[in-house]
Amino acid sequence: MLTERPLAIDYSQQDATSKFVPRPLIHSSHDAGWKNIHLAHYQLPAMEIPEICGLQHIICLPFWKQPTEMELAFDGKRHLVQHDQEETGCIEILPAYAPIKARCSQEFDITHCYLEPTFLNHAAYESVNPDRVEVNLTLKKPDPLVWQIILALTAVLENHPNNSCFYADSMATALAAHCLTYYSTRKHILMEYAYGLPKYKLKQAIEYINDRFSENVSLAEISAELGMSQYYFCRLFKQSTGMTPHAYLIQQRVERSKQLLKQTEWTINNIAIECGFANPSHFAKCFRRYTGISPKQFRMI
Repeated sequence: MLTERPLAIDYSQQDATSKFVPRPLIHSSHDAGWKNIHLAHYQLPAMEIPEICGLQHIICLPFWKQPTEMELAFDGKRHLVQHDQEETGCIEILPAYAPIKARCSQEFDITHCYLEPTFLNHAAYESVNPDRVEVNLTLKKPDPLVWQIILALTAVLENHPNNSCFYADSMATALAAHCLTYYSTRKHILMEYAYGLPKYKLKQAIEYINDRFSENVSLAEISAELGMSQYYFCRLFKQSTGMTPHAYLIQQRVERSKQLLKQTEWTINNIAIECGFANPSHFAKCFRRYTGISPKQFRMI
């Protein structure tokens, strides 16, 4: 039985939270042209957020109006946190790509700062191997520096949004360095995931390939989508599936071509193009490798 997949949220998009947040944004950076970092401020009622999977790391600055209980399910584990209205200067960090579900007992305000995983990975190249960096779930952590940086970003967004990209990039670099130093774990992903990719990342990779197998999709695109290097993605994908990402891509193309050969009267050339093969010769070579016969022979069976 198939389980319902978490709702994938790209917070860089204007209406990213409209599917589960009942109130409109108070303000955001969507019109400011920021690339590596995004900002949004919400006024939220007591509510439950369905299981979502964000494509960015989230640094949260909550503003509590009264004692509040927050229940968070993160990557299958439950966390219960008590907050009060005197609490200031505390942050929360929610890593990208992990399923998150939340429930809040009272109305509250919150500022979200979204960091692109690829940007954090690029920053990691300056100090450590990015494939050994994993952002940690962080709850109710006092951090005056992060608090002040995000408040400064909020101020420039409210007062000087035009031509604020350089400032935003500078603050993003500072936040990335701070997160890598204090909120990440340096370790081999292969050591943690001894049996390959985590299930949610494997599912994400397979869905990404399946949606784009007819295109000129690259390993760089897929690995960037998962927030890891091509090298580790290839190794972990093969551990999980028994085949390389390229072999899986070709297999999907061949399976689609088999459907078209049986269900349409398209020419071999058109089917090759539709399924993403470079030319009919490449199509025939790959098809024979997987089926033992040519596309023409398969159509005649």
